[in-house]
Amino acid sequence: MREKRECKIVQDLLPNYIENLTNVETNNYIENHIKECPECEEMFKNMKKELELNLKNNDKKEVKYIKKFNKKIKLLRNILLVIIILFIIIVGRRAIILTNLYNKGEIEKNKGNYYAKIETYSEEVITITEIFYKDENSFITTTTYRGKNSSDIKVIMKETFYKSKEESFTLTETEKEKIVRNVDNKLSIAPETYIYKHFLTNVFISMSSNVNKVKLGNKDCYLIKRDNIEVFIDAETGLAIKKIDNTSNATVDYKYEYGVIKDTDIVKPDIEGYVIEN
Repeated sequence: MREKRECKIVQDLLPNYIENLTNVETNNYIENHIKECPECEEMFKNMKKELELNLKNNDKKEVKYIKKFNKKIKLLRNILLVIIILFIIIVGRRAIILTNLYNKGEIEKNKGNYYAKIETYSEEVITITEIFYKDENSFITTTTYRGKNSSDIKVIMKETFYKSKEESFTLTETEKEKIVRNVDNKLSIAPETYIYKHFLTNVFISMSSNVNKVKLGNKDCYLIKRDNIEVFIDAETGLAIKKIDNTSNATVDYKYEYGVIKDTDIVKPDIEGYVIEN
């Protein structure tokens, strides 16, 4: 009876003994008992074998899980790498397009003889600017109209800028007054590009802009969308031909002609009836 009781105690202790959780005295007690008890010795061997098998299976599962995890990490890394490469290609392509358009626009802006017409529409206000430029001489008129339809449109202001080698001034005419002012003779309005010179600047702009080739009328253009502004750039000249500001609901149309200005197109305006403002 005593032996059976000891066997039961030893068998209860065997799991902890196998896992090295028992103290030295307990270990001696178990080991001495196993030497004298075939039944407990057999149970010990079976339990140890089962534990080793479980550990081996767990190791296999762990290795399998690690391999599976590593495959997922590798897949995610490759996907991220592809995304980064595509992002660099897209942004780089946009920056190259913008820089090339800027260079084209600079060539057009420096031709020295052009006519430009700029029309701005914003709700009830229309502004039309005409530019005559030849050999650093300028004649520019800006007329602002207000009205909801063609029947009630009226001129609310007209400005004329004249520049020659000898002098430069502006005429401002409203319903209430007519004023002439002397201005800096360097004042002029050049064709607009809306594009920056430096490639790195265009890289940063490309990160937050869409640049797509489109048709506007019969012209090949690049449509640049940034924030709430859309600008159509002539693919051939690099100059803006249309701008849409969706925030202020304003639209600007640009028209350019080169080599068409004659000396007779830039004539000093009559200032009679205007008040000279110092």
